[in-house]
Amino acid sequence: MERKITSRITKGVIIASLLLAANFILQKIYSPVPEGTRYLTWMTITFAGVFAGCILYSKQSGGNLSFGDVFSHGLKTVSLVAFIMAIYTFIIYKFIQPMPNAAEMEEAVKAIEQQGNSIGETARQQAESAAKNRWIIYVSLSIFVSLIPGMLGSLAAAALIKKNR
Repeated sequence: MERKITSRITKGVIIASLLLAANFILQKIYSPVPEGTRYLTWMTITFAGVFAGCILYSKQSGGNLSFGDVFSHGLKTVSLVAFIMAIYTFIIYKFIQPMPNAAEMEEAVKAIEQQGNSIGETARQQAESAAKNRWIIYVSLSIFVSLIPGMLGSLAAAALIKKNR
């Protein structure tokens, strides 16, 4: 009987779906979702998902895997998760969520002026530039928040599996 191994693409899509569902639930619970809450949830789900995926991969393979086999499987899974979350974040912050309103822009201008580096129109231009390019920061952050815990989950699973070799 040939063993059926769940694809890392399937695992990555399931983990990304869980992340998206958690994000939508957090948006319903909190009016503005605190960034710490969002990213802590992402990191926890990513770590647990990749860890469970690597353990499942090891069990489905019969345990005849090396550390590198399990670790690379987890890395490939988490890279797909990071890609999906980066695309999602790009679409949200570039096209769906509006630019900051006038009150938020004024707060940003005041914060820039309080730093003492810029005043007046220069501070306003910096705030507008930051508001237009905020998607870059959020996409980078989503990649980081997906990759690091996923790599740690993959590493932990690879270290804990029982090897039959």
